[in-house]
Amino acid sequence: MNVNKDVFENKWEQIRAQSKAWWSLFSEDDLNKVAKAPVKRDKYAMMLRVKYGYTHERAKEEISQRITDLDASPPSSELMGNSLDRQASSKVPKARKTRTKKSNL
Repeated sequence: MNVNKDVFENKWEQIRAQSKAWWSLFSEDDLNKVAKAPVKRDKYAMMLRVKYGYTHERAKEEISQRITDLDASPPSSELMGNSLDRQASSKVPKARKTRTKKSNL
């Protein structure tokens, strides 16, 4: 099954909830980057290539297999809730450091 971007987008919350279990190298920041991407499936595949050294084809195959597994066994509502809680807490704005200008004395 070749997962098109619409299927991936529709299942994004389920995929996000399972991602850290599937791939331990994915961080919450990585998943936030994917969530903000215009085409989530492509960004997710890129993350797999970067983090795991997968080829483009292997990344697509892995994503397709995980989607198939999700269809057979969707994540529990508790896992989905935990994922949404983590996602909401990660949206807290971070304080920016201000630069001070050095004076030439």
